Amino acid sequence: MSSEEAVELIVRLLPPWLSAVQAVNEVIAREAGVGASDLRCVHELVVDGPLPAGELARRLHLTSGAITHMVDRLTAAGLVCRVQDRRDRRRVLVEADPVARERLIKRYTMLDEQVRRTLAQFTAAERAVVARFVEASVRDIRALLG
Repeated sequence: MSSEEAVELIVRLLPPWLSAVQAVNEVIAREAGVGASDLRCVHELVVDGPLPAGELARRLHLTSGAITHMVDRLTAAGLVCRVQDRRDRRRVLVEADPVARERLIKRYTMLDEQVRRTLAQFTAAERAVVARFVEASVRDIRALLG
């Protein structure tokens, strides 16, 4: 396969791969009783810990009003809570509820294990290339969003 053919194949395979991952996210969101965009918010908190609402709004490309409503919905659903920042008591952070956090991590275990099994089929050098591609793609796509 030529280099150009490989690029074309990768570009053609990315949308169905993304759709498959989105389908998993939608099932998990539905099970949690929230929408997929709400689940993205919880994911940010599970991965990076407590964050100010303004930072969540920036990451999710939402207005301050929209993030307030989202945090209210997620609080009502028992997935997040507002906590006082230990370093600056004037500031409020949003954090994933510990029980909900563990439940979501457990729910993603199947996807995590599948990705690890798939990656185990590649050499260390191939995995390094895949990692470099994913890292660069995330950076460059986020740059498109501003």
